[in-house]
Amino acid sequence: MVYIIIIFSILFESAISNVVNLYSLFFPLFLITSLSILYPYFKGKTQKFIITCTICGFIYDLVFTHSLFVNTISFSLISLFIMLCYNYINYNIVSSGFINIITITIYQTIHYFLLCILDYLKFNEINLLKCILSSIILNLIYGIIIYLFMKLVYNKIKKD
Repeated sequence: MVYIIIIFSILFESAISNVVNLYSLFFPLFLITSLSILYPYFKGKTQKFIITCTICGFIYDLVFTHSLFVNTISFSLISLFIMLCYNYINYNIVSSGFINIITITIYQTIHYFLLCILDYLKFNEINLLKCILSSIILNLIYGIIIYLFMKLVYNKIKKD
């Protein structure tokens, strides 16, 4: 089920990114959101989670950004952050939302600074904040939907 959600997230993000303007209030990062919500379902399989995130980053590089290894490395680092958070925070809807917001903030900040270093952008705090805020709204809603869906599915599996 976890991999179905990941594949759905990639396809859904691709569809939404074709419709939504890059400078819109709703910038999709569904793959990162789904990874931050799905980590608890990799119970005791941290290495599998890191490998899954790394592969997802590589796919993200090829499909969305056409930059080799930038997202591969970013997703690997973010997977370590997600694991660290869930070691200290219980898995519930509020903590998952909080981890999702922090994960999106870290991802957007890393990429914004990288674009500034490579001289694609000039550093501007307002643009960085706008970039982060535009990602949080839509992805928080998506994360809540994924969280509730996974809880429903796994509760139903436990009953059967």
